[in-house]
Amino acid sequence: MGKNRLLVVISAVLLLLFVPLFDAATPSSLSVVAEKDHIVPSETAVFHLTIKNTASTEQTYKLISYDKDWNVDFSPSSDRQVSLSPGQSHTITIKVSLSPTAVLVPNSYSPMVIVNSNQGEDKISLPLTLWPETPNDYLPVVKLSIDMNDKIVPHNPVSIKLFLENKNPLNLANLTVRLQSEMVEFNKEVMVDLPPLQKKTVEFSVDPSETQQPKEYTLVFVLERNGQVVKGVNKKVEVIPVISDFAVIVNQRSVFFKHFYDLTFTNKGNVLNTQEVKYPTTFWSSIFTQGEGRTVVEEGKRYLAWQLTLAPGEKVVVPFVVNYRLLFYFLLVVAAVGLFYWQVRSPVVLTKKALTTRSGDEGTLSEIKITLELENRSSTPLKEVTVTDVVPAIVNVERSLDLGTLRPKDISHTKHGTRVTWLLVELDAHEHRIITYKVRAKLNILGTFSLPRATVEYGKGKHRKSKAYSNVFHLGVE
Repeated sequence: MGKNRLLVVISAVLLLLFVPLFDAATPSSLSVVAEKDHIVPSETAVFHLTIKNTASTEQTYKLISYDKDWNVDFSPSSDRQVSLSPGQSHTITIKVSLSPTAVLVPNSYSPMVIVNSNQGEDKISLPLTLWPETPNDYLPVVKLSIDMNDKIVPHNPVSIKLFLENKNPLNLANLTVRLQSEMVEFNKEVMVDLPPLQKKTVEFSVDPSETQQPKEYTLVFVLERNGQVVKGVNKKVEVIPVISDFAVIVNQRSVFFKHFYDLTFTNKGNVLNTQEVKYPTTFWSSIFTQGEGRTVVEEGKRYLAWQLTLAPGEKVVVPFVVNYRLLFYFLLVVAAVGLFYWQVRSPVVLTKKALTTRSGDEGTLSEIKITLELENRSSTPLKEVTVTDVVPAIVNVERSLDLGTLRPKDISHTKHGTRVTWLLVELDAHEHRIITYKVRAKLNILGTFSLPRATVEYGKGKHRKSKAYSNVFHLGVE
């Protein structure tokens, strides 16, 4: 039991010894916020110091300043010393002004404030900027940095960023930022305000000409104030060559089966360029196309093609005409001829055929069967149709022979041969009649034998007769 009591006492002593060490290892929290940190010699800077007790015991804080060039006052003055419980915070207003005996040039300064507490000493700086009472006595000093691509593609917008930094306390209001160049599109100007010791970014967006000549150019960036140049910086850039397909605009108008085309080709690149330009067409359109283009076929597709050479930005108009009028007139003539033929053609068709039904010695012709096919191809019946056929004198038509399904009206002999005549009172619309008869040769016929045309005569109205003729048929033996 006595041994346990001894251990408890030792633990308590150790705890008492090490607790202050733990508090000392935990510093106070100090933070400063500037209310006014840019002053002239006659003005007062204002800061707000917040102290937070992060120790585990109550702390007393004393604020001291030993800077001989600056008068540091605390508002209220009682805040020079404050006591804070653990975790408690307190904000103190600190006013800083230039000491009457100090001789300081405009610049950035950091007066120090010492904060003493039970745990030790901390230092906090109060950064401020001292401006001159008469800033016009200072020459403007501006740092200029440029961020842009050195290679310019004419078809793409160019982004230019300027980073400006005022290096002294002079307030540069109405500062003119000017961009100058041989390239017209790059001539830009903008007004900015650049407060003392401050930074600002100025951005330009430029759309260069699509036809800008490819070469190296100089961009001049000028900062100007009240008519005086503050800063000037040159930057070299290069416009790269651009070769693109010629752009085309199609204008078309049509007048009575005649189509007029105007193709306007433009070189959108920035170098002299020669290209073969094409316009799609069809097989039939190419047949009726009038112009200087030639027809080419690529991958199964047909085009009109021209060879063009254009300077940057140059335009040329290529005309051609697709004229279907000739085709229209041709079809019109064909239709007229067809209509005329339809009107004037014979309504009766007479076809003559023949074959040998008996041969003599050595294959000579002895007996011949002749067939006449008669057809009314009109839609009206024909009256008093007379069919007449004449066979050469070398053959005879004998009544004893088979004279076919329609017997002849008359068989008579003439000096040119034998005439056989058939009479049909009426031949109905679209009716087809076949007349056959046989002839016998007076002598055996060797070689080719010609049968002359047969004739059909028909009535077309009162007191009007019309005729039609068959073909000449050649019959022979080799």
